[in-house]
Amino acid sequence: MAKPQPETVYKNYSPDTSSSEDVSGSGPHIDESHILQERKIGVLGAISLIVNKIVGAGIFSTPSSIFKLSGSPGMALILWVIAGIISTCGAMVMLEFGSSITRSGGMKVYLERSWSPKLLMTCVYLFYCVFLQVSASNAITCSSYLLQAAGVDSTTWKLRGLAIAATAFAVGVHTVTPRIGRGLQDMLSAVKMFILFFIVCTGFAALGGHLRVPDPHNLAISTSFKGTSNSGYNIGTALLDAIFSYQGYDNLNMVLSEVENPKKALRIALPTAMGSITVLYVLANVAYFAGVSREDFKKSDLTIAASLFQNVFGESAAAKVLPALVAISAIGHLLGIAFTVPRVIQELAKDGVMPFPNIVMQNRPFRTPIWALAIHLCVTTLFICAPPAGDAFDFIVSLASYPTVLLLSLITVGLIKLRLSKHENFESSFTVPWVVLGFYLAGNIFLLVMPFVPPPNGKGSTSLPYWLSPVVALAILSLGAIYYVARFVLLPWIFGYRLELSAVELSDGSQVSRYKMIRTRV
Repeated sequence: MAKPQPETVYKNYSPDTSSSEDVSGSGPHIDESHILQERKIGVLGAISLIVNKIVGAGIFSTPSSIFKLSGSPGMALILWVIAGIISTCGAMVMLEFGSSITRSGGMKVYLERSWSPKLLMTCVYLFYCVFLQVSASNAITCSSYLLQAAGVDSTTWKLRGLAIAATAFAVGVHTVTPRIGRGLQDMLSAVKMFILFFIVCTGFAALGGHLRVPDPHNLAISTSFKGTSNSGYNIGTALLDAIFSYQGYDNLNMVLSEVENPKKALRIALPTAMGSITVLYVLANVAYFAGVSREDFKKSDLTIAASLFQNVFGESAAAKVLPALVAISAIGHLLGIAFTVPRVIQELAKDGVMPFPNIVMQNRPFRTPIWALAIHLCVTTLFICAPPAGDAFDFIVSLASYPTVLLLSLITVGLIKLRLSKHENFESSFTVPWVVLGFYLAGNIFLLVMPFVPPPNGKGSTSLPYWLSPVVALAILSLGAIYYVARFVLLPWIFGYRLELSAVELSDGSQVSRYKMIRTRV
């Protein structure tokens, strides 16, 4: 027996009429003012969305682990450059897709456009967005450095309580006062760039001899590559860490329906943000090596920037100023996540694939996706509180990286399919060169394979199996596939009904969809 599939019935919608459309025949009436957001994001706001997502606390601490794995300053710098190039190629993919499909959703929309069945992609992305796009790691980082800056002893529940408060602040400001939330995003993105620029300037001061410790001589041509690791696993893992520090260049694409002149904003914001971040990341690492010895790199368990500040400005600056700056950077990341992820959850509610879609897609009473914001807050709080301290917590908060790479790989292959297929009629005002697509796809395949390559002695950096994080992430994504098969294939077949999709087209190019059961047998 053939398995029933949803049938689509489209209804027209005119945003100029005061009457409303019935989506499902007996469902809610559609009023665009209760669903769509206004186009208020300019070029500066677009740049800040990308900066806030990419630049968190990682650039202050990750350089230490990358150096330990690569073995030398020269190799570490090369890996940061390669990671920046690969990530810039990914930003170009986002630019081509965003220039063709100028509405919110980001990867969700691009997966639906390039793969079938479309509904399967939507369900998989639902689980990715709700459960794997939380900001628990930066929330904990923020609370840790706030406690350090205040000189307060850190405990597990102090960390968790302050992390929840930071997340609640980011969600709350975007819920009640969206204009202030966008303003804070813009301001904090500028502060982040200034912090990186200040670190670079501090490095130049160190190169000029303004150090309170002996010159580490890390950047001398004769010694910069001394000690480079000959382990493929170590080099690959170091490159993985560097590339993950650049993730977030898809953040603007997630809210394109709220961007004024989205094509222009993408063309300006993506190259500007990625170019600036890549240059500052590489120069910041040069600054670290200019002022911090190899021994201090190996001993670092917090931020290597703290060692740089201490060696140039003294103990007090490193102990008080830097933790506050790192906390500010983490808050900016929380604001960026809290702005975009709930809006994609709202898009998923419009698709009718998640529970209580009529409630979740609403933006009343503050013209913000309040219920989607609440979902994001609750799931983030769960990820902050549920795992015990230690390796289990670090494992939970690091789950997002691998599935993000997988979805970006699917999008890249999807873009190649769209270009090669004549009947797809895919057109964009920007085209990524084929060599860039190939390089980016090769980089992503490397990222997908490396976590399964056994490390030396078969043990990773924690007590947990080295392969556990990607396996769990893939399992969460597979729940989306199971959900699709159960709801849209098996249940209609078992209980003898078909699903009729009733879709109302909206003025921003999106649609509100609902599924109605039509009996096929008594």
